[in-house]
Amino acid sequence: SYFSKLFLCLVMFQLSKTYICDNYLHIGRHEWIFGSIMTIVQIPYYSYKILTYLNKTRFLHQESHSRFSVFFILSFFIFRSTETTINVTVPDTITSWVASAFIISENLGLGVMKIPIELEVFQPFFVSLNLPPSVIRGEQFILEVNIFNYLKESTEVTVTLDMSDSFEIFIISNDINATGNQHTVWIPSEDGKTIFFPIKPKQIGEIPIRVTAISSIASDAILQRLLVKAEGLEQTYSETVLLDLSKRTNLMETLNFNFPSDVVPGSERVQVTVTGDKLSSSISGLESLVQMPYGCGEQNMITFAPNIYILDYLSKTGNLQTQFKSKVVSYMREGYQRELLYKRPDGSFSAFGNRDPSGSTWLSAFVLRSFFQAQLYIDIDPYVMERTAAWILSHQKFNGEFEEPGRVLHTELQGGTSDSVSRTAYILTTLLEFNEIDKPIKKALGFLEFQLNNIVLDNHTLALVTYALSLAKSTAAKGALNKLNERSEQQGELRFWTSPSSGLSSSWQPHSADIEVAGYALLSHFIQQRLLEAIPIMKWLSKQRNHLGGYSSTQDTIVALQALSTFATLTADSVTEMDVTVNGSMEENSTVFHIDQENRFVLKAKEFPAAQPVRITISANGRGFAIFQLNVIYNVKNSHTSKRRSRSVQNQEAFDLDVYIKDDQKDINSLTLNVCTRYLGTGSSLKTGMALMEIGLLSGFSLSPSFVSLVDPVKKVEKEEGKIHLYLDSLNETQFCVDIPAVRDFKVVNTQDASVTVMDYYEPRRRTVKSYNSLVMQSLSSCSFCEDDECNFCKTDGSLSVCLSSELLVLLVLSTFYVVV
Repeated sequence: SYFSKLFLCLVMFQLSKTYICDNYLHIGRHEWIFGSIMTIVQIPYYSYKILTYLNKTRFLHQESHSRFSVFFILSFFIFRSTETTINVTVPDTITSWVASAFIISENLGLGVMKIPIELEVFQPFFVSLNLPPSVIRGEQFILEVNIFNYLKESTEVTVTLDMSDSFEIFIISNDINATGNQHTVWIPSEDGKTIFFPIKPKQIGEIPIRVTAISSIASDAILQRLLVKAEGLEQTYSETVLLDLSKRTNLMETLNFNFPSDVVPGSERVQVTVTGDKLSSSISGLESLVQMPYGCGEQNMITFAPNIYILDYLSKTGNLQTQFKSKVVSYMREGYQRELLYKRPDGSFSAFGNRDPSGSTWLSAFVLRSFFQAQLYIDIDPYVMERTAAWILSHQKFNGEFEEPGRVLHTELQGGTSDSVSRTAYILTTLLEFNEIDKPIKKALGFLEFQLNNIVLDNHTLALVTYALSLAKSTAAKGALNKLNERSEQQGELRFWTSPSSGLSSSWQPHSADIEVAGYALLSHFIQQRLLEAIPIMKWLSKQRNHLGGYSSTQDTIVALQALSTFATLTADSVTEMDVTVNGSMEENSTVFHIDQENRFVLKAKEFPAAQPVRITISANGRGFAIFQLNVIYNVKNSHTSKRRSRSVQNQEAFDLDVYIKDDQKDINSLTLNVCTRYLGTGSSLKTGMALMEIGLLSGFSLSPSFVSLVDPVKKVEKEEGKIHLYLDSLNETQFCVDIPAVRDFKVVNTQDASVTVMDYYEPRRRTVKSYNSLVMQSLSSCSFCEDDECNFCKTDGSLSVCLSSELLVLLVLSTFYVVV
């Protein structure tokens, strides 16, 4: 035959993202035509008149009209004729669909459409809403309802905003007939109108916004949801209880938590989770293990490396399900493709790829080890690994030490006399994956053994060296682990290590470095088969996880999950049959969670009323092992807030932070933030590793397109809804300042405080948070945005506004009816 097998890769572009489909297509021996038709991209569609009309609305955020769900049609079919008809149903969104097709035949070969076909989809009469993606409780915003009439005749339209207990409407009009939630407008043919509703949300969470437009010839309705956030700064607290019934049949424990005096009312959430497996919380949270952005070459690996350890664990214990494996493998493929963006022409990897002056031996070793371990689950280009390994080996010195030509991001691997030791140990753990690299391994091993006996190593370096020696089966490994254990602290059934306190943090969470030390220690105990000594370390690590299943940062999460997943394989065969009874201080009835072999991997969760104080009583009966976690999430009121300037002066802060607002009463649609910061570390810690500046914007604002920021030390800028992340190479005692220009997208008044956070990425306990606001933006009312008599709710001579809720609406309508009669 012409061909018996065909490998086909389709690349589909959707909103500037690339999706690669590696479907394997098998073509049998026949003369039929094999074909496919698909929509490749979804483009927002508006006619010239719609765009012309929308441009008249100054603050309309036109991008919001493109936020439709991703949708495409992909169908394969076999037919004998030269043409066919396919009927499909398209969503009722205002879009332009682009359809493309190809055919394959043994006689005719491959045929592709030269020009894709476009299908424009819209209704002749429709409503669209323009509202911010989120607001903060206490703020008001103007809901813009756009009604478009593409019918051949003009019509009178009644527009109604459905009332809800979750928000109020403000009427700022003297008109006795004003009802607030309903307006009647005349819309000419081929034209549109905008109606404004000033709204104040009352509840936290998602609230429904439903609008109907009815005329004698057509009607339409639309429902969207608005996220209302609590004011203040979000805080989290987690406490874990290990329910170990291997030596007894019952256990009882009580957990207490007191909300601080400055807690924001209504923001409190109390959740408990129970699982019968040591890794279930991490398995459930694989998509977001840490509550931080990860936009550089090392941090991207948080979406890659933990998946390897989870798949290894589930495979070894016989609990890997096909559906779960497919999902995790897809994460790994995406992570692999993203990581290649940080590969440099010489084969090395660095935090920001070619934007860095050199590759990093530390990061290259980390990526190489992860790629090597991932080969069992996804295809990894061997040429990539070969070049990376060769580049790393080219930076080994004669004495076995590895040099670092690039920037060291990780705080614990930079500075001091032991940085070369920890770096060499870290790289050695990667080289040991490759059996054929014998001579460089021996040189590195000799260097570490010599340094172990001749210099005093800090806990982190000693733990890393011990792990490398254990992997290499060095005769010095046992002594190194004994030395490490001598530095540990014991607290009941828990064993852990602590770093010298810098006095720059008041967090309840341990140092990220302490998590890594415990992780390396646990791995070393496992390799040396000192399992009984390892159990207290495993218990301590299990108790430190956050509510997402990870830890503080990326590197501590990766090391800890590798250690826990490795150790957990030893106890995976134990039988668990347990009832866990949970009582909350405000709950009359108990909640019972049953855990057995069938459901032990399921993470069970329940929310409890947030009483003050929080008191949770746990009672476990049965046998086996389970993990209980209490998670408390709440907001605290903003402190050190200034309408013009906010300055940090507290000694315990890790950074000095200034936020200055440049605003102008004559321009209510833009402002500029001037943010200045410097590191307050002393002694040996004079600079941070990679630092992250997270800048929250006032509601209704976004980063101005004119912002140009890639100046030293800013390495990368990431934007998300209402926030900007600046990745900084490092911070020291020299002040760094940046201007952040913001422009208005949505009409929001009574703006609540926003905040700016600066932190050491690899030691997030070192952070400073400051709030800010704008006097100009706070002084605005809904009528401040009205021009040319366009606001139907502002036709007044200075009268006070009326707050209209769903209960008051009935009374208002009745009183209006009585006056008319």
